Amino acid sequence: MGQVSVGHTEDSAIADSPPATPAPPPPPPAKRALTALGLLALAASAVVGGNLFGLREQVLGPGTPPARPAAVSRAADEAPATPVTTAPAQETVLRSQPWWQEVTVLEGDGATTTAPFTIDEGAIQWRVTWTCRSGALTVQAASGPEPMVDEACPGEGDGYSTETGPASLRVEAAGPWELRVEQQIDVPLVEAPLPAMTVPGTGVQSTGSFYRIDQSTTGTVTIYDLAEGGHALRLDDFFVPPNIDLEIRLSPLEAPRTNEEFLAAPSVWVAPLDITAGSMNFAVPAEVDPAQYRSVVIWCPLIDSAYAAATLVPGP
Repeated sequence: MGQVSVGHTEDSAIADSPPATPAPPPPPPAKRALTALGLLALAASAVVGGNLFGLREQVLGPGTPPARPAAVSRAADEAPATPVTTAPAQETVLRSQPWWQEVTVLEGDGATTTAPFTIDEGAIQWRVTWTCRSGALTVQAASGPEPMVDEACPGEGDGYSTETGPASLRVEAAGPWELRVEQQIDVPLVEAPLPAMTVPGTGVQSTGSFYRIDQSTTGTVTIYDLAEGGHALRLDDFFVPPNIDLEIRLSPLEAPRTNEEFLAAPSVWVAPLDITAGSMNFAVPAEVDPAQYRSVVIWCPLIDSAYAAATLVPGP
């Protein structure tokens, strides 16, 4: 009996158990490869992100750009008219929105090889902005394989190059021409105050310090009543995150805090902010009276964004 009972119990257990789930098929080779690549990428991200063994610098370069001297003028060969208040030779890791600095202006009437000039080793690129009156114009850098300009005249336009260092231009022309050479750089501009800002009779109308609206911004602004008439605006120790088409505007609001608030009040354009780091001078348009406004705003019209503002406090 006992043996039959035991045998019956085993048979029942086998009969009552659910059917075994079949093992899943192995993933196809392509899927296994993608999984392996994903794990490898994750591991690489962890190593590089954690800067293990300094690999981030080796693979991607340093996170901070190398220190370089700031520019002291919008023209490469122009000496400051007055001593710069902050040491222009001091190197900085700050970078500006790339801007065009004048190198030289050349003109002639017919074929020639121009006087040599130098493109800064740190320049991103350089250009020749040309005009000509008759015939045709061909301009070629002495070290370049292709002409920068090869056009019919009369006309105007731009030609570009990325070669840096000493340069000169071979010009073929049948009439008068002018070439404006500019280099694109991204270092801050630390220029001296305008001479008109320091002469007797000029006074400080107002000053302010920048605060954040949409972007972190540092620096101060000063607006001058010029002895010769008109007004000028100066930014000092200024930095705003680089972007194209930024503007300096005057607002009647004392301290705008949002884009909506700024847009709700009529503001006035003062100047383009083509350089986003350093200490810079700007002429206020003759038709604008800064005394009628209470703040300066850094505005980006491309995305309707007020980067920063400074409340204007009357000067002494």
